[in-house]
Amino acid sequence: MSDKQFSARQCGVHDSFEAENLKVYGDLRHITYQGRYSEKKDHWDAKGLNSLDIASVGFESRFKYITLGVDVSSLPFIKSTLAVHRSDSLFRVGTSIGRGVIDLGNITWFSEDYSSIVPEISVSWESHLFYRNLSAEFNPGIHHFGVSGTYLQSSPRNPHKEYYVRDSINVLLVHGEYGTTLGKNHLQLGYSFADANARLYGIFQQEESRKRFMYLPVEARLHLIQAGWQYGSLNTNLNYALLTGKLSANEDRFYESLAPNRALPTSVLKSLSFSFLQKLFRINADLDASGIFGGAFYQWHFGKKYSINPNAGIEAYYASGTLDIDKKIETLILVTYNEQHEIYTRELKSAGGVASLGLELRREGRISIALDYGIAQLIPVYISYKEFLPDDKADSGNSNSGQGGSGKGGSSDSKKSSEQQESKKKSGDLETEKGAAFRNGFATHLGITVRF
Repeated sequence: MSDKQFSARQCGVHDSFEAENLKVYGDLRHITYQGRYSEKKDHWDAKGLNSLDIASVGFESRFKYITLGVDVSSLPFIKSTLAVHRSDSLFRVGTSIGRGVIDLGNITWFSEDYSSIVPEISVSWESHLFYRNLSAEFNPGIHHFGVSGTYLQSSPRNPHKEYYVRDSINVLLVHGEYGTTLGKNHLQLGYSFADANARLYGIFQQEESRKRFMYLPVEARLHLIQAGWQYGSLNTNLNYALLTGKLSANEDRFYESLAPNRALPTSVLKSLSFSFLQKLFRINADLDASGIFGGAFYQWHFGKKYSINPNAGIEAYYASGTLDIDKKIETLILVTYNEQHEIYTRELKSAGGVASLGLELRREGRISIALDYGIAQLIPVYISYKEFLPDDKADSGNSNSGQGGSGKGGSSDSKKSSEQQESKKKSGDLETEKGAAFRNGFATHLGITVRF
C-alpha cells in the first residue's frame, strides 16, 4: 500500500586474521532503515528512521579444551564467550554474556494539517540490553545435534531528552537443529521458538515533570520450522512460520495506548487547534499470521584459477494473516465527553514467488579475489487485502460495536448511520496500485572478498 512502506540498506567491510590458535577480526558497517504508516481516518502519520555506523572488533583464542572470545562494538555493546569442548570436537558447550546500548532510531508523528500549531512530534528510542546465551552441540560421526537458548532483557531508562521511548523488554529464544552428511548429500533440520513481552512508554519530559503519552504492552510468539537439503551445487529449502501477537489496552488513567495531548507543552495546550490531539486512544489488537515458503538455488562453475560462477534461484510462498482491532476513542472538549468504538478485522493473503540471479567472478591464487553481485525480485501471483466490519446484527446487539458512540455528547443516530454506510464501502478488497509489488519488492547486493 502506498501509505505503508519499509526499506533498508547497508554496506560494510570485514577483515579477519588467523595465526595458530588466535583469530582476530574487525568490521565496519553502515546501516539505514526507514518505515512509514499512515492512518487517514484519524489524520496522522508516523515515520521511523535510523542510520547507524557500527565499528566492531573481537578475538577468539582456542586452546585444547577451552575457547575464549570477546566482541566489542561502538553501539556500545560488549560480549564475552566461554566454550568447553573436546579436542576432537565430539561435543561443545558454550555460554556468552553481553551488555550494551542500541539506538533504534527516531519515530515521528505528524498531523496532516500542516498549518497546525504543532506540525510534528519526534521521539527517540534507545534500548539498554542485557544478553545471555547457552548452547551445546554433539557431533557423533556424520551426525550433528545442536541446541541453544538466548535470553534478552532491557532495563528502563529516563534519558535527558524532551521526547523518548522507555522500554521494558523480555525475549526468550530457543533453537534446535539436526544435520547429517551422506556423500554429496547434506540434510539440515531446525526448529526455532521466540517469546517476547515488551512494554513501550512514550514520555514527554519538560524540566522536572514527565508525562506519559503512549503505553503499548505487546506480546508475541513465533514458531519457525526449517528443512534444507544440499546436493553438490544444488540447495533446496522448505520453511513454515507461525506468528501470533497481542496488544492489550489498559483502562487506567495515564495508560492510554496513545494520548497526544500529553505530548504537548503547556503553552501549546492553551491554544490547541486541531481535533486529533483532543482524542485519547485505547487499542486492543490480535494478530495471527502464518506462511510457508521454499525453493531451490543452483550455482554453476566455469573455470579453475579464473572462474565465472553464475547462480539462479526460485522460491514460492503462501502467507496469510488476520489482525483484529478494537479501538476506543475518547474525546473530551471542555465538559463534553464522547466515547466511540471501532471494531474491524484486516486480512491479508498472498501467494507467489521470489526469483534471484547472481554472478561471481573469482581468481584463485596466493591472493584470491572474488566479486559477487545478485538481484532478487518478488513475483506476486495472488494478493488480497480486505477489511471487514461488524454486520448489522452485531451493531444492533451491542452499542459499543462498529462505528457507534456512547457517553455524553455522543453522535446522533443519523450521523452514526452515515458513518456506517461510508465505512461499509471500505469492506472487501481494498484497491492496490497495479504493479506496485513488482516495482517495490526488489533487493540487490554487491560484495568483494580478498584472501591472502
